[in-house]
Amino acid sequence: MPDLAEPRILAWAGTDERAEEAARTELADRLELAGPKDLDEIADETALRLVGGPDDRRAVRGALVTSSGPAAADLLRSGRILRRDTRRQRPRPIALLFPGHGSQHPRMGVGLYGHETAFPALPAFPTLPAFPALTAFTAFTEAMDDFFAAIGPTGPMLREAWLAEDPERRIDEGELGQPLLYAVGHALARMLIGWGVRPAAVLGHSVGELVAATVAGVLGPPDGARLMAARSHTYAPVVAGGLLAVAASAQELAPFAVGEVSVAVVNGPRQTALGAPAPALDALERELRLAGFVARRTRIRQPFHTPHAVPAADLFEPAFAAVDLRPPVLPVYSSASAAPVGPDEATRPRFWARQMSEPVLFGPALDRLLGDHHLLLVEAGPSQALTALARRHPAVTAGHSAAVALLPARPDHGRADRETALRAAARIWVEGHQLDWTAIRSRS
Repeated sequence: MPDLAEPRILAWAGTDERAEEAARTELADRLELAGPKDLDEIADETALRLVGGPDDRRAVRGALVTSSGPAAADLLRSGRILRRDTRRQRPRPIALLFPGHGSQHPRMGVGLYGHETAFPALPAFPTLPAFPALTAFTAFTEAMDDFFAAIGPTGPMLREAWLAEDPERRIDEGELGQPLLYAVGHALARMLIGWGVRPAAVLGHSVGELVAATVAGVLGPPDGARLMAARSHTYAPVVAGGLLAVAASAQELAPFAVGEVSVAVVNGPRQTALGAPAPALDALERELRLAGFVARRTRIRQPFHTPHAVPAADLFEPAFAAVDLRPPVLPVYSSASAAPVGPDEATRPRFWARQMSEPVLFGPALDRLLGDHHLLLVEAGPSQALTALARRHPAVTAGHSAAVALLPARPDHGRADRETALRAAARIWVEGHQLDWTAIRSRS
């Protein structure tokens, strides 16, 4: 099977519906017989036309991501594209969602790393500076390299494990999966911010809370990396076991949450996880199925977010003594408290350390976030678990908010990583946000 061409964003705009349709028709005509090299040139040219600044009056926007000129032409003519009139639908602020342990998979986001074919700077236009030789994923690569350098002696091992083709690596173990989830989530946020996106709020799930804290300025990235190194040394006292995801409410499962069993995660009205040590987890699984509940094991091998993880939280807390904790510079919604993080909480080590042993209240936190604002939610991490949860939320099903992901739902070859990220960029631009096309337009 021949290699597919690299995905490219095609974007266009018009001052009204008629102008947008004319721009789209012209683009379709040019793409009809376009080969890969022609597609590169057309994509770059369409991006150049969009560098108009905040006063640009071209309010009707459209975009698609494609690897084929003729296929793109068919989509343009059929109207099966992203399109939005930002005069009638104001841009919704962007909130970033960061997944936690359980969303990890081998080589998550690797398709963005080091994928940087330099693009020569273009000559200056009369009203524009020369474009630097940037690529769409430069910031992602730099952030990952910064993390591997800052985390200390384990950095080379983590990088090797992340890049490894071997799917049997211990990615589900906290010592490996959690630092890499932190690194990938933060690198995706850095990439998005490098494209010109300014998040209005952040919300993390489990270890994703530390990514949210970093993006919100509570932690510096080097401190975040060092905290992840310290966190990795706290798991030994936590017994073997795990979590069972159950299609039921926390109230329905209360009779089962006794003894060694606890509610560990509340992701939605009927999306709950119970945690327990291994022997109790086996018995719990049998009891739930006999009672008619649908239950499945999560990819977590210890009962985090239950009292069994208190020894780890106690070991983790002293690591914050060497960290400068600051009040957040943008709203952080906590999945431990299901509320915005106040300045006092943000600067309290125990608030962050105890999240290892407290239930994850992501569903209630998302309720609060979407109750406070109509948003475009962008998941910065692998597997799209949070995107799937968000798309079932009443605020999203009603059309008040929306959700998009930066990485694919399932592990795939590297090209899928790049295509998904660029589709998210296209969705953000069509929403009405300004993007730095000098970065996104460059060949990836």
